[in-house]
Amino acid sequence: MGVRAEESRMFNTVWAGDAFLTNPRLDAIALLSAVAAKTTDIRIGPACMGSFTQRGALDLAYQWASLDQIANGRSLMVACAGGGGGPAWENEGRNTGVSSSDRRKLMWERIELVRKLWSQDNVNFLGSFHDLKDVSILPKPVKSSYPIWTATNITRLATGTSAGSLPEKTFMRIGELCDGWMTHSVTPEVFSLAWGRILNSAEKMNKNTKDFDNALVVNICVNNDREAALDEAGSFLAEYYNITFSKDRTKDWTAHGSAVECAKTLAEYNSCGVKHIALRIASRDQNGQFERLINDVLPLLH
Repeated sequence: MGVRAEESRMFNTVWAGDAFLTNPRLDAIALLSAVAAKTTDIRIGPACMGSFTQRGALDLAYQWASLDQIANGRSLMVACAGGGGGPAWENEGRNTGVSSSDRRKLMWERIELVRKLWSQDNVNFLGSFHDLKDVSILPKPVKSSYPIWTATNITRLATGTSAGSLPEKTFMRIGELCDGWMTHSVTPEVFSLAWGRILNSAEKMNKNTKDFDNALVVNICVNNDREAALDEAGSFLAEYYNITFSKDRTKDWTAHGSAVECAKTLAEYNSCGVKHIALRIASRDQNGQFERLINDVLPLLH
């Protein structure tokens, strides 16, 4: 599908999900390396790197830099604390040695660390979770100023609603530490408000906000029967995340229905600051849905 996405010329990025024990799947670094070897132009990245805090810091930095070399500089990192809840979430924390309560703090610190490892040699770093002395990662990513985004949400993935208060401190940290933001389950109005806060934080750090980037994750299921599309998406997401979402919750972050209805949902984000939409096909018929996406939905957006 990554090869077909590049060949269609309708996409600029291929994203892969990532987690350890909560959502078993192909390892993102191995999978994206395979995509990189079969493509030439399209960008690759995780949506998002759920194991960013669960992997060893040096292993992560070394392996991801190697992936970027294989991709000839086409990768970008999207760090996140992971998503989930319940026994699987707690089990992952227990067996990786990183508690759920520490994930977010560890993520911010690790972003600072890997940025140093990917741009400097003989790094010394002392934080709350890392203590490194005179360490160099070789090879480094192709770009000397490697892009690091973070993925955070207005509400927790496992909740039954996508409503929530704006996490002002999080927006401030994104602007300070990162080069981009990924999120899901927000209205165009809320996205615009949140993006403005992030850019304001970046400006305070004297960053060039023109280059600041973002992506919104949207599930999609194309079916002329709108209710059947929503049911299919809900069933897929329940298996994908091991979380049963309510119908309203599924509706909040899924473009569903006919091609026209799906295109209309996506077009609502045109003027609110969204730069990229990361589409996840929420259906077991991945190939059939992909064909409908490139032949029926996306041409309507042109």
